Amino acid sequence: MRSLLFTLSLLCFASQTSLSWKKEEFRSCDQTPFCKRARSRAPGTCSLIATDVTISDGDLVAKLTPKDNDDHINPLILSLSVYRNGIVRLRIDEDHSLNPPKKRFRVPDVLVSELEAKKIRLEKFATENDPPSSVVHVGDGYEAVVRHEPFEVYVRERSGDRRRVLRVEAH
Repeated sequence: MRSLLFTLSLLCFASQTSLSWKKEEFRSCDQTPFCKRARSRAPGTCSLIATDVTISDGDLVAKLTPKDNDDHINPLILSLSVYRNGIVRLRIDEDHSLNPPKKRFRVPDVLVSELEAKKIRLEKFATENDPPSSVVHVGDGYEAVVRHEPFEVYVRERSGDRRRVLRVEAH
């Protein structure tokens, strides 16, 4: 008898939980432009190239453009910041100098406030030719590399076998 009562109450609870979810209150992928664009591309079809690499406000900054300009995709701005203790921060954002700039919600920085005091202002970067890359010293025997074509960012050991310890690419 107790098990029957327990089963019935569990069934009631489960039905209430499943009936409280309303599918029509949530948007599907067909209703959001971002999702439609992202799913319309086959994986690996949007190869990016890093161009116009400079140092700006102590960060390594580059413009990311599609390899094939047939896509009519606005360029993105890559910003690589270096902090003490080997911390590297990579941000990729829309180019806000384009007209008209799109107003988007931006999540407040999730980094702790005292980290900004530990920022290392980059003054220069080295270049490598095979493959074309820009390199900045991160500290503690590591360096961050922005490979231009195809676009890739990785952190590697500075000496020895130059083993990669972190890698981000556009595929």
